Amino acid sequence: MRILIINTFYYPKFVGGAEISVQYLAEALVAERHKVFVICIGDHQRIYRHNGVLIIQFKQKNIYNTFTNKKRSALAKIVWHVVDSFNLIHFYTLSKIIDRINPDITNTNNIQGISPIIWKLIKNKRLKLVHTIRDYYLLCHKSILFQNGHPCDKLCIDCKITHSLKKTFFKYPDHFIAISDFVLNKHKQYGVIKTEANVIYNAVPTPTSQYPKRQITTAGKVTLGYMGRLSFDKGFDFLVDELIALKSSVRQKIEVLFAGKGEDEKIQESSAKLHSINIKHSFLGVVKANDFFSKIDVLIIPSLWFEPFGRVVIEALACGVPVCMSDRGGLMELYNSNCSWLFAPTNGELTNKITEISDAPVLVLQKGGMGPQYAAKFSISKNLAETSDVFYKVLLTD
Repeated sequence: MRILIINTFYYPKFVGGAEISVQYLAEALVAERHKVFVICIGDHQRIYRHNGVLIIQFKQKNIYNTFTNKKRSALAKIVWHVVDSFNLIHFYTLSKIIDRINPDITNTNNIQGISPIIWKLIKNKRLKLVHTIRDYYLLCHKSILFQNGHPCDKLCIDCKITHSLKKTFFKYPDHFIAISDFVLNKHKQYGVIKTEANVIYNAVPTPTSQYPKRQITTAGKVTLGYMGRLSFDKGFDFLVDELIALKSSVRQKIEVLFAGKGEDEKIQESSAKLHSINIKHSFLGVVKANDFFSKIDVLIIPSLWFEPFGRVVIEALACGVPVCMSDRGGLMELYNSNCSWLFAPTNGELTNKITEISDAPVLVLQKGGMGPQYAAKFSISKNLAETSDVFYKVLLTD
């Protein structure tokens, strides 16, 4: 097949898990001898090839380009999102690119910055279209359904405006794929899905080398890890508060490592708080996931927003690191009692789980040992087979 994949960003530009998932799929399809093309946005136009995938990068056209990730005024952001919901500026450029590719099927993914109007363009050419829902862009102009410190239980005024503009295009995809049941049901709730849909979980590769089993010291100290943006919605502030609430006897039994980007002021303030109560900790900045997992005993995921999936859960389990995670969004679907802990992100709940973990180092090792077996269910081969089945089904449907 000639397969066109469209995503806001692609290698070497990474913003979140979507770019990783799309790259795994594209390269797996190439390995199956399909011709795979990717359209993405950038700060300039170029065509390049990576691991057999031909990537066409075009310069985004709106009142500013999100590729550069510069800070913008509130008014500029509002105008940008309104334009993006119904962006005709790319229409001619994308039309010519798609004509040259002439795909058998097109798979759109994250399309913020490209606009859902791409669906109308594709269907005007009588091409088959599958859309994979990887975030909340079709509902929320920020794509996260999170505001004023809480996940949104309804659309705010701003999101209602952009959502109403995008509604025009919901009829165009031939099939929807969601990366979790939570994401699928949330979009059904708001009438996004007008045709067949199913859930295909993201793929996580098996580590190329066997990880040595960690041995918790005879003193019983457990190393906890946090990996991700050091932001409120990701639960970073909540985690710090829960650590502060620990009893002094528990603080002596743990060490905490933080990996990820955050504001310098926030990091300094949080570090000062943890120092004041004698919790051993380090902020490592951005590090490779596998290197980080080799340094910790348990990964903590304290997310407050509705995580669409939670790739880092499976990445950690694949490396033999058990996970203590909140029950928000798609995370609930990844929970397995043999290799993880689950908690509601409310005051005291994570404190209780950390206390439980610090008192049971043997259980930590047992859960870690079960992780790789569970993570194997999220293999690239399984994701490829399920996605290919959808592509062929859509192609055979009149």
